[in-house]
Amino acid sequence: MKDADIAAQIAGNPDAAPDMAPEVDVRAIRRAAGMTQAQFAAAYEFSMRTVQEWERGRKRPSGPARTLLRAIKGDPEGLRRALAGVRVLGAGGRPG
Repeated sequence: MKDADIAAQIAGNPDAAPDMAPEVDVRAIRRAAGMTQAQFAAAYEFSMRTVQEWERGRKRPSGPARTLLRAIKGDPEGLRRALAGVRVLGAGGRPG
């Protein structure tokens, strides 16, 4: 976000703080994981439409989604295994 953009946002709504979070390149993260959009969405429990909108720049990942995307970037296979284990186990760690 450029200084002029920040100034315009503050002028438009002085009570709202501008979003200063760094951009997340969802397409690069997905490609580095070697996955299609459909595979990526299914593996990490995003909707296909959300992945498409992030990659097209129509929407930006929210705070929790940015955190999950950073984790995927760091260890895509480990996170995929961890999520798969959570889906298989039910309450109390028992198979669901």
